[in-house]
Amino acid sequence: MRITTSRRRLASTLAVTTGLGVLLSGFGAGAASAAEPFTDDQLAYDYPSNADYDYVPIMDQFSWLVTDRPDIIALNDSQTVDINNSATPEQVERAIVDQYDDMSVSMADGLGANLGAIYAEARLAGELPKIDALLAKSGGLVGYYSSSNPSKNYFDYDRPYIRFPELLQYRDKEGGDAWDSTSGAYPSGHTSQAYWQGTSLSMMLPELAPQILARTSEAGNNRIVMAAHYPLDVMSGRMMGQHIVERRMSDPAFRELFAEAEAELRGVLEAGCGAALADCIAADTPYLSDEDALALYEQRMSYEFPQIAPAGDAVTIPANAESLLITSHPDLTPEQRRQVLELTAIDSGYPLDEGAEGSWQRLNLAAAMAAQVEVNADGTISLVEAGAEQPGPSTPGTTEPAVTPIPTAEPTPTATTEPTASPTSTPVPSTTAPATGSDAAGSGSDALATTGSEDVVAGILVALTMLVVGVTALLMRQRSAKAKN
Repeated sequence: MRITTSRRRLASTLAVTTGLGVLLSGFGAGAASAAEPFTDDQLAYDYPSNADYDYVPIMDQFSWLVTDRPDIIALNDSQTVDINNSATPEQVERAIVDQYDDMSVSMADGLGANLGAIYAEARLAGELPKIDALLAKSGGLVGYYSSSNPSKNYFDYDRPYIRFPELLQYRDKEGGDAWDSTSGAYPSGHTSQAYWQGTSLSMMLPELAPQILARTSEAGNNRIVMAAHYPLDVMSGRMMGQHIVERRMSDPAFRELFAEAEAELRGVLEAGCGAALADCIAADTPYLSDEDALALYEQRMSYEFPQIAPAGDAVTIPANAESLLITSHPDLTPEQRRQVLELTAIDSGYPLDEGAEGSWQRLNLAAAMAAQVEVNADGTISLVEAGAEQPGPSTPGTTEPAVTPIPTAEPTPTATTEPTASPTSTPVPSTTAPATGSDAAGSGSDALATTGSEDVVAGILVALTMLVVGVTALLMRQRSAKAKN
C-alpha cells in the first residue's frame, strides 16, 4: 500500500484549519482579525537557538578555492561582471530597492500580485505584528543572533567594486552608499538575510514555496547586479540563511512563535482576499509559474560553475535540515523528510559542496517543499513522477483578480542593456529605515500545531461545539424574550 501526499492535500488541510478560524471568529469580537503581538515574555525568553553559532564550517571550501582553484575564482569574477553589466533598468531598480529596504516586505511579489499587495499593505499598516517580530530587517528574531560579520571577518575577501571597479557599472539611488562598505564580501549578508526571511515565509505558505524562494533567489542575485558581491558570496549566503532557519525550526520553543506568526499571516491574507487561501492563490497572477520558479531557483544554486569534484555522489543531509520540511510535509516522519531532501538534492561536485561533512549547497529546498511524494509500504519515500498528480493550489489559474497597487519606491538607477528573464513585478517599500551595517544578516520531528492532522480534527470539534453553543444561546434568548412579553 502506498500513501501519496502532495501540495493539494496540504492546501486542503491548511484551508480547513484556517477556515475554522474564520468560522470561530464569528462568535468573538473580531478574534481572527485582531493584531495581537507576541507578549513581552515570549520576546524576552532565552531560546536555545539564540546561542552563538559558527557558520564558517558549512562554507569553508572557499578558502581552498581562493588558493588552489584560480580558474573558479576567475569565473566567479567574470560572472559578476556579466550579471552587473547586462542588468536591465528594471532589474537595477529592483536591486536598489532590495539593497535598502526590508526584504521581508520588498519580496512580497513572490506571494503573487494580489496576495503580495495584501501582505505588503498589512505589514505597512501594522496588521502583522508577529511577522514583524520574526522577520523584520531590524530586529527580526529569526536571524537576530546570526550576523554574517564573523564569517566575513574570517574569510576577509574584498568586494568586486574594490578589486576591479573599472569593469563594473555603478548602480545606486541618489545619495546612496552602495559601494561604501569595506566589510568582507564572503558570505553575502544581504543574501543570508533574504534567505532567512524568504525561507521562513515559504514555510508559512508552503503552497507558494517555489515562487517565494525564486523571489528570494532574485534578492540574492541582485547583490551581483549591484556589484557588491560575487556568485559564490550569494551561494554561501543562501546556505547560511537556510541554516539559520533550520536552527530556529529545530528549537521546539521557538517553533511556537513561528506557528503563531503563520496563523496570523494566513488569516490576514484570507481576510484581505475574501476567500480560502487556495482559491486566492488559484485566481492570482503568480510571480512565476511553478516550473519556471523551480528552474530559476535551481540555476542560482550553482550559477554557471562547473563540477570540480566527482558527480553522482550520495548527498549527506546536514543534521536537522529535515525541520525545514515540517510545514510542507507535515504527515511525514523526520527520517522521511530527510529522504525528500536526498531525492531532491542537486548533483555533487559543485563549488561549496562540503560532501560527507554535510552539504547545504546541494539542498534544493524549493524542489523539496514542492515535491509530491509517495510513502511506500516499507515506510520509504518515492517522488511522484511529473504529471502523475498536478499540485493544484500553487499553479495559478488565468483569472485576474483585482490587484491593490503596492506603493513604489523611486530610486534613480543607471540603465544598461541586455535583459534577462526576471519577473516584472513592482518593488515595495520598507517598513523600517536601513539598519547600520546593512549587509549583516541581523543584529526535529514535530509538525507545527497549525498543520497537523490531529489539530484539524480537534479544530473541527471545537468549531462545531462553538456553533452549537452559539445557536443554543440564541434560542434561549429568544424564548426568554417571549416569556417576558
